[in-house]
Amino acid sequence: MGTGTFVAVLIIGILLLLLISIFLRQKNKDETNIRRKVRSTLIEETTGVSVNERLKAKRESISRPENVDFCELRSAKKLDLPERVDGWLDLSGLTTVEGLKLPKRVGGGLDLKGLTTAEGLEFPEYVGGWLDLRGLTTSRGLKLPEHVSGDIYFGSLPKSKYDRLSHGPFRMDGKIRFEPLVDEDQITRMRLRAARGGAVTRSTTRHMRAGMGSATSSPRIVLRRSPLDSRRAEPFPEL
Repeated sequence: MGTGTFVAVLIIGILLLLLISIFLRQKNKDETNIRRKVRSTLIEETTGVSVNERLKAKRESISRPENVDFCELRSAKKLDLPERVDGWLDLSGLTTVEGLKLPKRVGGGLDLKGLTTAEGLEFPEYVGGWLDLRGLTTSRGLKLPEHVSGDIYFGSLPKSKYDRLSHGPFRMDGKIRFEPLVDEDQITRMRLRAARGGAVTRSTTRHMRAGMGSATSSPRIVLRRSPLDSRRAEPFPEL
């Protein structure tokens, strides 16, 4: 056998090996696709949910927003919230429940202090932080979440109008607070305005107390940090 013939036979052998390799790879790929289709069909027939839908749900669960801030929103008519929010949910700008559909689960606090009534509103089943309802003036139609992990703030609702057996929550780790809250930033602004007009004298202090109410003439005002403040919420000295 000459050198030329040997080289030709060698090339033909290599080409045959490549063809066999490509054929086997394609065969394995086809078998994998067939097994995947069979498995998908079995899952769909068993659960009633297609694999694509399961994958879509999984992607949505992974991409859940941590915190949702819609504090500047005034209407919820076109608002489409996810079924679950892992962080806090700020809807403090809303003044009506019209069109509002809340998530089934909120992992952090829920701020709805702009609402004056919760009639017709379906709360989440679980709220993992505080629940701010400082603007409520009536308990008509109020059905609180089954579980609230933090405090519930009722700054405008008379204590006599709230009944936990009727309004909920079924389980609560915090407290119900009826005292009005004054935001720390608001107090700071008041003091800065007073300072711009001159030294803060005792008469100015008395005037500030009269503006907010005294312990004898009106309900006591307890100064606390805003629930949305990420720092630790601790009582501030009373004025």
